[in-house]
Amino acid sequence: MSTSSSNNRTRRWLVMVDGSAVSGKAFDACCSFINVQHTKGGIDDLTVMHGVDPKSDAEKPFHLRGARILSSYESNFIKAKRNYDASGKGHMETRVISQTFDGSGPQIPVAQLEWARGAGTTEVAPPIIASLLEATSKQVHPDFVFMGSFGTGGKKVGANGSVTDYLIRLLNSTVCVIKHWRPVPKPEEPATFVVAVDDSPASLKSLEQILVLAKKSDKIVGVTVSRHKGPKDDKIIEEASKVISAHSGVDSPHINVSWKPLVEGSGTAAEVLINAGEELEADYLVIGSVNTAHGAKNRDNICILGSTALYVCSHSKCHTIIVKPPVNDD
Repeated sequence: MSTSSSNNRTRRWLVMVDGSAVSGKAFDACCSFINVQHTKGGIDDLTVMHGVDPKSDAEKPFHLRGARILSSYESNFIKAKRNYDASGKGHMETRVISQTFDGSGPQIPVAQLEWARGAGTTEVAPPIIASLLEATSKQVHPDFVFMGSFGTGGKKVGANGSVTDYLIRLLNSTVCVIKHWRPVPKPEEPATFVVAVDDSPASLKSLEQILVLAKKSDKIVGVTVSRHKGPKDDKIIEEASKVISAHSGVDSPHINVSWKPLVEGSGTAAEVLINAGEELEADYLVIGSVNTAHGAKNRDNICILGSTALYVCSHSKCHTIIVKPPVNDD
């Protein structure tokens, strides 16, 4: 998402829902972030999407059927818009999307590596994933996607469900994964963000993104990890400080960047970051990641989620935000 606060800026938000309590928490978290942005003017476009297999939907309990789930969010929109309009100068638009798919169908090719189109480089996924990806890229074009870590069914991959695991890798948008065991800070409460910082452009982008998203009362802690602190780490902290200075202002949150040692036997850099999140009682652990083969030109190319980002999202107890660089929609 552009960091511009231009009055004609449209910020696009998408929440994936399935009737589970944690997807409801994802909706609440999304609304909290939206309420920070609306004071900047512009338009906040909020979409709720639900994947429906008509064959199995009729067999589900009433409260988990697609029509019932989406109708409940129509009611939630009324409350969200009321809170949004209470202050600020933005405008909120809302909609629901019911995306149908055939759950009994075969796996579907969803993306390919851009430099080598062949059978060995094709990513295939279940019909629900292919359907959600298509609707997301063609109907929503979101800046941010919110989802729960584990929904009402499916298999687990680490701490996440299989649908979440596919989507965090394949979506070409910044993704926020809300964990079911972690409370979501209320809009009026300060939140703590721990941001992984290294020498990659994706890392600085993630820091920049959180500076835009966070409110004045929030706390942001940048963490860089290496075996021995040296000139490289000082350079990383210097570059991070430049990003912070560029976004400083009267409404800026408190932020500092620190170094954490990678001690032999203490685990990987990803584990150090996860531990830092726990030590600092973070609400959100933020990490940048390359996507679509280091700068893809369109959304038909497979996303490459860095191993550190994937591990952090799958194993952190904190809510996780994976910041991805933007790609074109054509």
